[in-house]
Amino acid sequence: MKNIFKNLALVLVLGCSSFSSVAFAEVYYNDPTQDTLWDDFTYKLSLADIRQGAKNGDPKAEYLLGELYLTYTEVVDISQDYDKALPLLQSSWKKHGADAGHALFRVYYNGLGVKKDLSVAFKYLQESAEMGYTLSQRDLAEAYRGKDYEGLVGQDYEEAIYWYKKAAAQGDKNSALAMANLYYQGEGVKQSNEKAFEWLLRCSKLKYGYETQGFRSLAKFYEEGIGTDVDLIQAYKYYDLRGSAGAEGKQLLSKQMTKEQIEEARRQSLEWQKEHNVRIGGGFFQMN
Repeated sequence: MKNIFKNLALVLVLGCSSFSSVAFAEVYYNDPTQDTLWDDFTYKLSLADIRQGAKNGDPKAEYLLGELYLTYTEVVDISQDYDKALPLLQSSWKKHGADAGHALFRVYYNGLGVKKDLSVAFKYLQESAEMGYTLSQRDLAEAYRGKDYEGLVGQDYEEAIYWYKKAAAQGDKNSALAMANLYYQGEGVKQSNEKAFEWLLRCSKLKYGYETQGFRSLAKFYEEGIGTDVDLIQAYKYYDLRGSAGAEGKQLLSKQMTKEQIEEARRQSLEWQKEHNVRIGGGFFQMN
């Protein structure tokens, strides 16, 4: 019995020691547009507080200060300095900061203050993607698709699709739109207009990206009955939600529609704008 407990304890120790940093991952800003990050820099965080936090060894502050040194911005009074960025980002990464992993990927892929090293860059990108960092997931998908980050990995559509789906599941519109494009083009998958349409609809409901991202394609699919039934009201609505960019599409559609259909499409467009607190063409609705 004593040996059984001893062996069980050994298994538990070995199991714990094999856990990757994924189990302890910290994701500070999982908005792949990075708007949330730069909003914090602009409106919420002071450089003095970030410096103090980094000095105290806080991994989020280390990432933030490292990112500022890495990516020059006029918003914060700090000069670009790769030599200062690197140790801060490495320290945050060692404390399981996934955001720092993506920053270090950029450092080594682009050779920012270090010798360019694609194998090291890939390690940071893959591990931060596994830790749940959405932008890393999308960039890894782009690399496997062969769309971006030349030389990082060989083309592998199965891997690309896996990571696009991971990123889309976390709200990334770009990844959902990429999936729609893959199915529409039959790139790496069996061509399917129906699945392309499904991904476009999904893209329209996701959180991160331009509000009207994918609407041009949705308008076209509804107008021509691609992967769905022809629905001129929906087509007109999505053209309308593109603002001036959709004017030509609306003009052509209006020749095929009744006055009542156009009014209904405009009503649905306005309803969407109110729901999202956005006025197409600029401004916001006054929310109660």
